[in-house]
Amino acid sequence: MVAGAALVLLNPFKQIASGYCGIRLNFGSVQPVALTPGLHFALPVYQRIEDVSTQPQTTASNEWAATHDLQDVHTTVSVTFHINPVDAPSFYRDFRTLETLEKRIIGPTVSNDVKAITAKYNAEELITKRDVVDSQIKELIIASLVPYHLSIEAVNTANFTFSPAYSQAIEAKQVAQQQALQAQYTLQQVQISAQQQVVQAKAQADAAIATAQGQAQALLVTSQAEAKANAAIAQSLTPALLQQKALDRWSGTLPTYLSAGAPLPFIANTPLLGK
Repeated sequence: MVAGAALVLLNPFKQIASGYCGIRLNFGSVQPVALTPGLHFALPVYQRIEDVSTQPQTTASNEWAATHDLQDVHTTVSVTFHINPVDAPSFYRDFRTLETLEKRIIGPTVSNDVKAITAKYNAEELITKRDVVDSQIKELIIASLVPYHLSIEAVNTANFTFSPAYSQAIEAKQVAQQQALQAQYTLQQVQISAQQQVVQAKAQADAAIATAQGQAQALLVTSQAEAKANAAIAQSLTPALLQQKALDRWSGTLPTYLSAGAPLPFIANTPLLGK
């Protein structure tokens, strides 16, 4: 009964829940092998068992840094990690608690790495090359935390924000760029329209020239034909033929009065037909 009461009073058993591991301390000295979840025995007075969480932990920190062109930039970086059971004794020996680890190691490491990466880029590049910057920050943070035996599950960087004055300047620049693009587009449309008008005008001019040339050619052919016809007619009109045509049209009536010396029609000026 006394032994049972002493056992209950000293409570030498320690139950470790799932998601945790146990660190055995012999008179405060950390033992190198972590205890798995379950029930474990610790010698009273001589030994003590402490819990260490192996579950994922997330720590977030607000970071202020300067860009390559000396613009102040703000972001929030979240690091999700967990402690492997094999590394739990070292963690407990060096830090005891997660809060101490975050304050002494993770926070300063994240701050330094964010400053190191953002200093390589101008403020505008942090926006245009966001994916590249995020990747470099993540890789650098993971590499920096390797010596502390942490398993990093994720590093997330929030959007970069700048001072109100610089944000307004960026917005104004973007508006100006959009206006410039719109003006360029309008100019291109005007140029295209002008080119179309030139093409149409040239086509109309070519058509007019072709029409005029066709009309001139037709007129030339007609004139040449008429000239040939007139020449042929002129060659066929002999004096005798002209007299015969005149006689054919004469009614047989002689002029009533003739001046002195005036020839009689078809008698004085032209020899009689058949003579």
